Amino acid sequence: MMRDDGDGLMGGLNDVGPDAWVWSADVDYLSGWRQAGAAADKLNGALRAAGLDSSNVRAVPNVDAEGRGVVRLTAALPAADELADLLRQCSTNSRRWGV
Repeated sequence: MMRDDGDGLMGGLNDVGPDAWVWSADVDYLSGWRQAGAAADKLNGALRAAGLDSSNVRAVPNVDAEGRGVVRLTAALPAADELADLLRQCSTNSRRWGV
């Protein structure tokens, strides 16, 4: 089973355990990972634009057992709190503006 530092195809597999699923020759994992990579790039850009340090919070592309792209968000505890505060502010502002 493939494992890397968290930026590649199977970066978060240990989150579900090595016995949770196996590779299937009929599944196009690479296509899902490419789509997840594009979405993770967009999310990482938005996180940087919000002032969050990419060494503390970042989106990581991955795939699920069916080959669908997924994006995992990883954050150090102070950055996770900061992100939560930013999201709460956005939610409060959007309600205030009627969005």
